[in-house]
Amino acid sequence: KTEQIKMSKYFSRKNNGEEIQNASVYRVTSNGLDALRFIMILVFSFVLVLLLVGTKRSSPDLESNLSVRRILLDDSKSQPSIPISKPIRSFVCGQLDEKYREEFFIWYGVKAIYDAFPEMGDSHTHPPRILRNPVDIAVYEVHQYDIMIVFWNMYGCNIEPDEFPGRTVVFSGEAPRIDTVGERVYYLGPNKDGYNSIMTPYVNFMINVWDDNLKSKIFAHRKKPRNTQKHFLIYAASNCQQGYRQYRDEAFDNFAEISVVHQGGPCWGLKKDRSKVVKMIKMGKREGSNENRNLYHQYRFALVMENSNADGYISEKILNAFLAGSIPIWFGTTDIFAIFNPDAFIYYDINNPQPALDRVAYLEQNRTAYRSMLSKPILADGERSLEQWFSFSDDIGNGILKRRIRSMLGYESRMYHHGLLNTRS
Repeated sequence: KTEQIKMSKYFSRKNNGEEIQNASVYRVTSNGLDALRFIMILVFSFVLVLLLVGTKRSSPDLESNLSVRRILLDDSKSQPSIPISKPIRSFVCGQLDEKYREEFFIWYGVKAIYDAFPEMGDSHTHPPRILRNPVDIAVYEVHQYDIMIVFWNMYGCNIEPDEFPGRTVVFSGEAPRIDTVGERVYYLGPNKDGYNSIMTPYVNFMINVWDDNLKSKIFAHRKKPRNTQKHFLIYAASNCQQGYRQYRDEAFDNFAEISVVHQGGPCWGLKKDRSKVVKMIKMGKREGSNENRNLYHQYRFALVMENSNADGYISEKILNAFLAGSIPIWFGTTDIFAIFNPDAFIYYDINNPQPALDRVAYLEQNRTAYRSMLSKPILADGERSLEQWFSFSDDIGNGILKRRIRSMLGYESRMYHHGLLNTRS
């Protein structure tokens, strides 16, 4: 309860020697103080609840984020950042002959861009034009709507990415991240998500060029392959230099303590004792070949460790094990947990390998638990994983990734790409 006494005439009183005129005096009783305290507690509690609810809603939840933004960024309202008045053409900078489709990663990048820009036509009937020097830019009359594709391993390219009048898309797979700067330079590869980059691991590009049958073995849980369970573990690595990525050989030695292991390549561990090592047939020239997958198919586990632990670097190694129906034992970036189900493979931490060793030993003794793990879905989060990582075209994951690429390059409203940053969990 508060009593207010308004003095209608001038009055004066001393307050530290100063005179106050025409003032309003408030007298607060003890009951009034209690009421104020109660009101303040209510207000504070209400604000605290709002903060807690807001924090919960801001946690990574791609599905809710995407559904909200689909409403806010309806196709009919999403305008390109650049007014497109000419046909969009594709270019590749560097050496590229008519057999470029055999150069697997080159084809991966070209396929991703053509999927994102179907108006370019079919990549087989309308392949990208080749640029090698700045003079070629003038010859082809390159304009601001054109797209140049650059690869980290391309040689013969004498055009700086920011010299190209249109948009330059840099693809990177197994190479270190590329830090070329430029106002119209964009990245698809291991780089973290940003305003000019979308993290797209090598494995994502690889799956994108597969036929529907192969894709279904990864995307459709009911079609997940199963191994014959004939043998324990297969290890296939081609680089055996001592001191060079020897953690893979060390892991092989550790698993040999559990049961008999099989060697599928020239590398067979660091120990001289080979009593528990069996040499198998020579592996195929390419790790992703059908020959290798057929060999993996006989094994309950496949030791498939990456060459390095680097952000965004995920190669085809884990896919070979999945396609063979084996349980992968994998080492590399923890970014993989956002793409592939951590319950479907075993992560081998080279700094703390014992949990992985114990897990494999347990599964060897308990076949029911092994079969349960083998039945787990490959993708981390079903449809949301498709949307985030594999939706290069409209027929997969609603084309979310396709639209992000177009938005990032400015061919649709950049609000779409920018709005989806930091939503990948």
